Amino acid sequence: MLDSAVLDVAFGLVFVFVILSLACSALNETISSLFNWRAKFLRRGIANLLEPTNLERGLEQTGTLLQHPLLNALVRPVKPGSTRLHYPSYVPSRTFVAALLDFDRTGGKREIEAAIAAVPSTDARRALTVLLERADGDVTRFTRDAERWFDDSMERVSGWYRRRVQKILWALALALVVSLNVDSVRIAEQLWTQKAVRAAVVARAEAAQPVAEAPSLKQVASDVTELDQLALPIGWTAETRPEGTGEWLLRILLKVVGLLLTASALTLGAPFWFDVLSKIARLRSAGAPPPATDAVRRGEGEETRAGPSAGTYRTATQPAPAPGPEGQT
Repeated sequence: MLDSAVLDVAFGLVFVFVILSLACSALNETISSLFNWRAKFLRRGIANLLEPTNLERGLEQTGTLLQHPLLNALVRPVKPGSTRLHYPSYVPSRTFVAALLDFDRTGGKREIEAAIAAVPSTDARRALTVLLERADGDVTRFTRDAERWFDDSMERVSGWYRRRVQKILWALALALVVSLNVDSVRIAEQLWTQKAVRAAVVARAEAAQPVAEAPSLKQVASDVTELDQLALPIGWTAETRPEGTGEWLLRILLKVVGLLLTASALTLGAPFWFDVLSKIARLRSAGAPPPATDAVRRGEGEETRAGPSAGTYRTATQPAPAPGPEGQT
């Protein structure tokens, strides 16, 4: 059994990571919405799908496609009367394929070969023709395969977006950690040596609950302020001047290591640290609950029922799910 003080220090440190990860997520979401990154990546993804070798022509065809009545409802002006348009962040695959196969907007029923021939993109026509041949002329199967073709392309777009977000998260994490002087080494030392501070942080961490979405910047600012009120060593303050070159260099090295550890931790995201928080909470208590008689254990305190009504049990620190139809959960 691990020493309770060690677990409490880890519990408190992870709680700090949770709060600051939420701050990074909120900042990232604000920046993403401000620059409309999701919509831009979607348009570039569709353009790449239509014209993989000519982005400019692909964007032109994408603009034409988004004017189709099936998709035009997803496009709206930035503000009433404005000529600037706010493009959608997501497009349903069924709607996209239907619009693509009616690129010339003739409407009505026609042969699927004629609909493919009306698509201006050579690459898209070739891909759709291959899918039609694989479906042996079955329109239902062809439509389903075309929708999967679009979904697979959007998976790549999601990968592009995640890589962009990861870079921004690193920049935000470094900026936040350095500006607030959130030193993991120093915080761990404070939690280890100051029992009252450790108890206060642990009590607050035990009340933490996972959130469904990124909180507002106002809520994040309140949470970060609360960390400071817990007497954690956050913020730049005047410190005792080190004696000798060796001590001065050691101080700088520990500071750099502590800041980089915090920044690296924040890039893992709040959901990851909430999961770690719940696992440490189970270690601090009586351990994982015993499995149900019809459950299959998948991990520490996580189970899946056998049989047709399979589902995952919530952990002790997770909120109960909202009731479903007819009172089911």
